[in-house]
Amino acid sequence: MAVLRTTHRNGGMLPRIAAYVFIGLMLVVFTLPTLYALLTSLQPSDVTLNPVPQWIFRPTLENFVTLFETYSFLGPLLNSAQTSIGSAVLAVVISAPAAYALSRARVSSAGIVGFWLLAARALPAIGLAIPAYAIVNQIGMGDSLIPLLVVYLPFNVGLATLMLKVFIDGIPRELDEAAAIDGAGPLRTMLRVVLPIARPGLASVTIMTFLFSWNNFLFPLVLTGSRSTTIPLALQQFLGSYTLQWNQVMAGVVLLSLPLIVLGAFFGRYMVGGLAAGSVK
Repeated sequence: MAVLRTTHRNGGMLPRIAAYVFIGLMLVVFTLPTLYALLTSLQPSDVTLNPVPQWIFRPTLENFVTLFETYSFLGPLLNSAQTSIGSAVLAVVISAPAAYALSRARVSSAGIVGFWLLAARALPAIGLAIPAYAIVNQIGMGDSLIPLLVVYLPFNVGLATLMLKVFIDGIPRELDEAAAIDGAGPLRTMLRVVLPIARPGLASVTIMTFLFSWNNFLFPLVLTGSRSTTIPLALQQFLGSYTLQWNQVMAGVVLLSLPLIVLGAFFGRYMVGGLAAGSVK
């Protein structure tokens, strides 16, 4: 009996140890690039250009100062913030009523509408960027942030509507009926009853649409000019003909990643909740 108990205990410990080892390896794999970027961004130029890797050095913030003084990184930073926040707000404002209508309206075409929303999300970005470039140049808005806000909508609204619909589907219809008995119309019911309950879904959608716009490279490359460039596009200017200032590049990467790290730390549970809700449905 003791031998069987020991064998059973060892059999339960081995999978647990294997799981911890696997999680540890994954953490190392995903953490090392971030750690490397952070360390390189704090290195002086002579340390970065040294062919022999040096792990002991005096950290400096001169690379970040150079980004703003020499390369005028404040403009791209503000452009990225405006387009990302603006596109996220527009996506939520448009998708929230659409998701409520798809969830509550008893119409046979709801599934077809959902299919077209998913098709818009699956549209190749280059297939939209090229015609958008021609239209933007014809109307004289080639160096503006407005075209970015417009072209982000098909991708963000489709995803946001489908995710919010999943959340609203989980809210009992009896709440809508109780609000109707109290004299509330559909709009008031959505604003006062349904959306407050769906706050985790709204937060999840806001974060994911913000991340899509913040990290996007193709649309700013095609549609923006010198005044409306964003951070991912601004990092291109460090690509020289013969040398590459890795310390300055990594400083830009750290600035690009910092809002994402903050959002993931404080609101990551909403993203996980949104994906989990979608998988359950």
